[in-house]
Amino acid sequence: MIASDRTPPPARAAALVTLEKTLPVSGKPGQDIQAALNHSICSVSDPRDKALATELSYGFLRLKGRMEHLVAAHLSRPGKTSPQLLRIAALAAYELTCLESVPPHATLSWAVDAVKLHLGAGQAKVANAVLRRIQALGKDAAAPSFYASSTRSKEHFLAAWHSCPLWLVNLWLRQYGEETAAIILHAQLRKPLTGVRVNACHPLAHALFSKLSGLMAPHFSHFPWLGFHTVDLRLAGTLSQAEEEGLISRQSPVVGDLLTRLNHAAWPDPIWDACAGRGGKSAALIELGHTGLFASDRNKRRLRGFFAEAGRLRIPRPLAFLADSAHPPLRKSPATLLIDAPCSGLGVLSRRPDAKWKRAPADIPALASIQKRILQAAAQILPAGGRLVYMTCTMTREENDCQADFIKHLGFERQTLAEPILAGEPREFFWGGVWRKK
Repeated sequence: MIASDRTPPPARAAALVTLEKTLPVSGKPGQDIQAALNHSICSVSDPRDKALATELSYGFLRLKGRMEHLVAAHLSRPGKTSPQLLRIAALAAYELTCLESVPPHATLSWAVDAVKLHLGAGQAKVANAVLRRIQALGKDAAAPSFYASSTRSKEHFLAAWHSCPLWLVNLWLRQYGEETAAIILHAQLRKPLTGVRVNACHPLAHALFSKLSGLMAPHFSHFPWLGFHTVDLRLAGTLSQAEEEGLISRQSPVVGDLLTRLNHAAWPDPIWDACAGRGGKSAALIELGHTGLFASDRNKRRLRGFFAEAGRLRIPRPLAFLADSAHPPLRKSPATLLIDAPCSGLGVLSRRPDAKWKRAPADIPALASIQKRILQAAAQILPAGGRLVYMTCTMTREENDCQADFIKHLGFERQTLAEPILAGEPREFFWGGVWRKK
């Protein structure tokens, strides 16, 4: 039976607004997923609805390709279907196949209501029929065999099952081979670890690190970084309080692992963090004892965030300034130049699942060109013996291995290389190295 034209419940309404702000059905550029979600749930009062809206938004974007394939397989003319109907039905399909705690009748009710409200009773009947067929599939809707039988090639199967654009599947197969591509594809479907960096310069740092490790066994633990699979209410409360008091920061433990493998303690001061963003790595390096650090970024809003973070953490506020790292304004050379390069972000899709739907093949060479300009500027400003630290959070040869060759061509000798860790069910991939100018 087709329900009345009621508006969706708060969590679903917030999720739909978030998805529209992030990936407009018109195809226009959208907001970052977290910024869109923060705006959408600000008027949602119940914490449970906020949590459900968050799960629906992030979870759906991770599995968007799979869910759209599932819906399209039950449409007579998927190419002629309204994008809005496809979006609502795909989000409802995510509920049906991935959220066992939600009763199927509740999912069908809000989804059919939403389609009827926006597109009319006729389209609501279509949505109702499609979702009932998906419900009838049961566990088969979440089985690889369904997607293998409804796609025409291995590449199309991988794209549908791993919910990834076909061009990206082909790129990883071509550049890394089937085995590594399978690891990357699987990783971007998993929820990222909840990452915590304990403020290492605080007197209570080691005691807090031990306390957090005791509340829930971490998946990753290397002082001052921790990474948790899940966070219960007790740990969540402790983390919130510690964050308010400047005792911790939220940061991926994979960042900490990369800085450790690049032996950050051996980087000579002063360090210039030339693509600082909100200053997460700069703050970590200051907490860990580096002095004379200064930072810059092209984005004024990010720098303001860095100033706020330094105040919250009660660390010395570093010199930070607005600058394009491809055109350094410095008269005095740093001893170490840290370049966390602007990149395609294809190594952190578990944390930023909207990125895979926003990137295009042309972005890769365009970003590689920007990186080369930054590296050329670094070669000019660094003195002989100066250290260049180059890192990315992506998985493309053009932005990683090829740039390592380019750095060598610029007159640097490699000291350390930290490639992404592929073993142990990874979720994120960072790449980096340290070079010394000859």
